[in-house]
Amino acid sequence: MGASGGPAARLRQQPWTDPRLVLGVLLVLGATVLGASVVAAADDTEAYWALARDVEAGDPVRRGDLVETRARVDGDAAGALLRTDQALPGRLEALQWSRAGAEGALVGRADLVADGATATAELPLSVALGAAPDDLRAGERVDVWVGPSPDGDPVATDSGPARLLLEGVAVVRAGAVGASGGARTVLVDVGPDLDGATLARLTSGHVTIVRRS
Repeated sequence: MGASGGPAARLRQQPWTDPRLVLGVLLVLGATVLGASVVAAADDTEAYWALARDVEAGDPVRRGDLVETRARVDGDAAGALLRTDQALPGRLEALQWSRAGAEGALVGRADLVADGATATAELPLSVALGAAPDDLRAGERVDVWVGPSPDGDPVATDSGPARLLLEGVAVVRAGAVGASGGARTVLVDVGPDLDGATLARLTSGHVTIVRRS
């Protein structure tokens, strides 16, 4: 009786009560949920227009200048960019670039203006060694911060900390870093509305250029 009861008991054991099977099912479910989360995160992007090549302010906009790219952009910056599902601000052949831009940069709605509407103002900035990226190039967007000048002139920042005076301006000419160091001259497009107080701070304080990614 004891010998015949053993196999019968094993046959009555349900397969889904096997701990190894349960563990395997849980591992598969966990991997599926994780994979779905990764895919969902990867798809959390929008299609934007980006520059297929470097452009200069005043250049006519050509179809070959634009290439679709996907990116995740949050906040106000997203609203300023041009998505591929949005209409251009005018007929393509009647548009020109309002500012210089580097290949790969996302295109903003303000970057496209009617032909003949571009107004630029180029400002040279004296930038000390180490106060700007060594590989800075024309077309890149930068923020310009100004702090107290080396001689302690309070005009630069009203004796306060460094201040952001120019935001997202285009580099027209990056200037060269001399072999012996020293300052370099970086030319930026500030537009026609630069006020005198800002200009005074830019020319009398210590300039630091931060490249935007």
